[in-house]
Amino acid sequence: MAHPSEGYRQRAFSVLPLELFLHVLDQLVGTRSGLQPIAYGPSDPATKTLRTLTLVSHNVYIIATRYLYSYCLYLDSCTNYTRLRRTLGLNLGYHPQALRYGEAGRSDDLFAGMPRYITSAFISPMKSDKDGNATPMVRLPQVIDLCKTIGHTLKRLALDLQPIYASASEVELVRPHLSENNIFLHMPHLEELVASYNVLDYFPYAPPTLKRLAVTFQDLKDTQVDFCFSTSSLETLVFLRPPELLASDVELIFSYYKGKSLDVILVDVNSNHRTPTGTRNWKEDDAVRVWELDVPTSFYGDEDELILCDDFIWTHGVKGTLWSQSKRRMASWADIQRRLTGPVHLIMDGAPS
Repeated sequence: MAHPSEGYRQRAFSVLPLELFLHVLDQLVGTRSGLQPIAYGPSDPATKTLRTLTLVSHNVYIIATRYLYSYCLYLDSCTNYTRLRRTLGLNLGYHPQALRYGEAGRSDDLFAGMPRYITSAFISPMKSDKDGNATPMVRLPQVIDLCKTIGHTLKRLALDLQPIYASASEVELVRPHLSENNIFLHMPHLEELVASYNVLDYFPYAPPTLKRLAVTFQDLKDTQVDFCFSTSSLETLVFLRPPELLASDVELIFSYYKGKSLDVILVDVNSNHRTPTGTRNWKEDDAVRVWELDVPTSFYGDEDELILCDDFIWTHGVKGTLWSQSKRRMASWADIQRRLTGPVHLIMDGAPS
């Protein structure tokens, strides 16, 4: 028997103007800062509320589900990753998550056009599933087919390819660097990307309209430079500060960037930040500005600094708060030299005061 309040809830939503209902949902998934998270996790209040709304009525179910797919696509396990592929009609073959013969499939009224509602996604399919299901690791071709399916409407994406299975022979067979398989060439509207360092090894060119990019690499070699500066639309670039950052690395960024304005943000603990010897003097009309972002440490300072900084980029990147973190402009080498002149410098060198 239905709960006594069930009929009341359905009547309440049926008389609520659609525009007002949609406005309420927009407020639910919105943020005060205006910086949108890439995806709300399963335990987030917004996700839980939308999930509850799917149980109200058939009409509300359709609307709430579309919001779930737009704002809460949080694929953190091999199981939910594979189930989404199944929902979108992608081939699973002989797979534990494939539907058994005769098992009810999806509702085509809802899911046939679902990809167009997917505007953001968090993808990090870890092997260890919370529900204990023994689902095989996600493979590189399964990343490519999903991203090509949902990529056209994506605006924000967090992509972690460290958990996927990609042997050298499979990479050679799939050839992800080709334009047909390069997932980012199928994302014409993507503006925000948070990615693991190895994403660049598979897909060498960034999305054409990318504005904000955060990658957990710690080197500035050809692979990283070619990816980051393959598009002139880039406005913010965040990465881990290379341990041996040189003035030539800074020059490399200046010479490769072809856009109008770029903020380069180097992430590290405070004690590791410094201006490389011989770094150029900044000018007011510089198209590139270099910033230093301090990652908080504990009082004891006993954390693994690389893991700490890597986690910082991922946590704030997915939350949408990375781009607004407090930072300071890197001092030019001329500023460093001025600080080293004067009586204090002479005393430190052992000269008579």
